Amino acid sequence: MTTATQDAASDRRKQLAAQLLRGESVMVTQQGEIRSLSERGDSEVAITVPEGKLAAPSLYWYERDPELFQAELAAMNHFFPQFRPDRLPDGRMSWLGSLASGIPDSQRIWHLQLVYDHDHPHGDDYGGSISVFPIEPDLNALTEQLEEPIPHTLRHEASGELSLCTVAAESFRHGRDHCSTAASALAWAAKWIAAFELWMLGELSTAQFAGHQI
Repeated sequence: MTTATQDAASDRRKQLAAQLLRGESVMVTQQGEIRSLSERGDSEVAITVPEGKLAAPSLYWYERDPELFQAELAAMNHFFPQFRPDRLPDGRMSWLGSLASGIPDSQRIWHLQLVYDHDHPHGDDYGGSISVFPIEPDLNALTEQLEEPIPHTLRHEASGELSLCTVAAESFRHGRDHCSTAASALAWAAKWIAAFELWMLGELSTAQFAGHQI
């Protein structure tokens, strides 16, 4: 291929890219070639793609609803500034940070990760669409040590991890005008942690911790 041919091909690619980015009307030949409307031949069969952009619904809620995303950032930065945003390898948004219960005689620091479902917000599951996973302490290890299940925890089938069952599904707000935030889920998690620590210290019985009064 000569230099002139290469330059012509490069110019053609740039022209087509610019047209697509501008969302201009184009025509598509029977072979699938994209051309400008001005390039249509008199006897050529081609269909016109009218002006417009490709539809691009995102899998990720934070791209579909940037206003909700900004509200989440603002709420967490205000109430729990020690937590930082992060992304999982599959694109789910999460927060990482630590809490301490402040319960007398309990020195445990809870390192937590809050993970949003792809279709946040919804109230289809216990805990709603934000899961709270303790990184440390390890709830699986604690369960083995205690030799009994820890109340109000959920096991995720895919990973085997335990998360805190922070709020009943019907209590997780997911309406058009208002939905529960990571900050509210973290507040529920703090309540769970306080109950757990009191249970470990013998101030709450297993029946009381496992019940629905807390």
